[in-house]
Amino acid sequence: MLKENKMPVKRKFQMPDGFVVLFILVAIVAVMTYLVPAGEFKRITVNGKTIVDASSFKYINQTPISFFNFFKAIPLGIQAASQLIIMILIIGGAIRVFDGTGAIKASLFKLRQAMGEEKGSVVLVAIMIFFGCLGAFPGMLEAAIPFAPLCVAISLELGYDVLVGIYIALVSIVMGWSAGCTNPWTTGIGQSLAQLPMFSGLGYRLIVFIVFMAVAILFIVRYASKIKKDPTKSIVYGMDLGHLSAGQKDEKIKLTSRHKIVLLIFAATIGIIVYGSIQWKWGMTEMSAVYIIGAIIGGIVAGYNANKIASEILEGGRAIFVGAMAVGLARSIQVIMEQGHISDTIVHGLASLLSGMSPTVNAIGMFIIQTIINFFVPSGSGQAVVTLPIMLPVADLIHLNRQIAILAFQFGDGLSNLCYPTVGGLIAFLAYTKVPFNKWFKFIMPFMALIWITTAIILVGAVAINFGPM
Repeated sequence: MLKENKMPVKRKFQMPDGFVVLFILVAIVAVMTYLVPAGEFKRITVNGKTIVDASSFKYINQTPISFFNFFKAIPLGIQAASQLIIMILIIGGAIRVFDGTGAIKASLFKLRQAMGEEKGSVVLVAIMIFFGCLGAFPGMLEAAIPFAPLCVAISLELGYDVLVGIYIALVSIVMGWSAGCTNPWTTGIGQSLAQLPMFSGLGYRLIVFIVFMAVAILFIVRYASKIKKDPTKSIVYGMDLGHLSAGQKDEKIKLTSRHKIVLLIFAATIGIIVYGSIQWKWGMTEMSAVYIIGAIIGGIVAGYNANKIASEILEGGRAIFVGAMAVGLARSIQVIMEQGHISDTIVHGLASLLSGMSPTVNAIGMFIIQTIINFFVPSGSGQAVVTLPIMLPVADLIHLNRQIAILAFQFGDGLSNLCYPTVGGLIAFLAYTKVPFNKWFKFIMPFMALIWITTAIILVGAVAINFGPM
């Protein structure tokens, strides 16, 4: 008998989980500590702030990361991001309390009845404006993470897909953060280092904010309309949503007086946090405390006993735990780069590329360089204190005013947060929804091309009008 030849079964490539992608990138950065020359700038203190002396760069002896120290960097990264992780878990728990009362879902049904099924896009726009303002004014970038379950639920409830749910929170807050109207972490620190009046140039930044939000809204409304008419056109069509409790769309809840009070408490909680972060310079600890208070009051009004409030808070934290840990894992990249002394080398090398170009080219060049650096240092304040002391003197030498240099920094630091797997916030959303990174990348890159072109035009315009002062 002849042996039957069996054709080998080809296994279809499966995109690794976002956590796996992030771990691989951490490992690549660790390998880079063997390949990239170690170097450092001197740090000096000016007006109580530690900044880089731009003229002090020197190469030093190589300090590569050992095998064991590579794994130590992971808990060190989580430790470095612990305050942020705690805030994310607490906010996730608080939002679960408000959402669990049914008040948000009931208000959504009421809104749909008032506007009609075909006006779901109005709800998307309202949510996007809210998150955009959170990013633009108090600079609450990570505040979007705990809202992932809620925004995904609303998106699915309106008949859209999970990508729309991610987009309306994450993209909107990044647009606001990048415009940086009164963002203390980018615009504030940047202008302080540049010795510019705090939040000067607000008018132009407000225009940038409006333009960014308009582009973002038009993009998602078009996509959402397309997939609502034909769900098979969704990039994640056929994806199993069994892990998302938001997948249950049939339950209808009547909006009661108690629901309305819960919603007012929820709105007041967020309002107090926004006001406190701007007026009283609140940090993550104070914001977390207000969310705890709001959740307890909201739970009591909803008729919950102490055990029910506690269980809802814990369940909300559990739902967002994976996302919170992604933030810590992403921070370990910065830990490795600092231990390997390669951060300053990368910044020095990229900054040296700008010499001898026109102000217009350099404005766009600075934006591109900050975009590259953001892959390795996805921290607005951290990137500001490392790069701007080098970029600002370069701007002076090429006669590019410092306000435009800060603008280029804001755009480079912010926009790429939507497509880099080193950004904990993005991986947090993908980890919660279980959307593969390659699916998200395919979805977001047309928007990234559009917003990057818009950014280049904005920078050219800033140079043309000599956007100032200084």
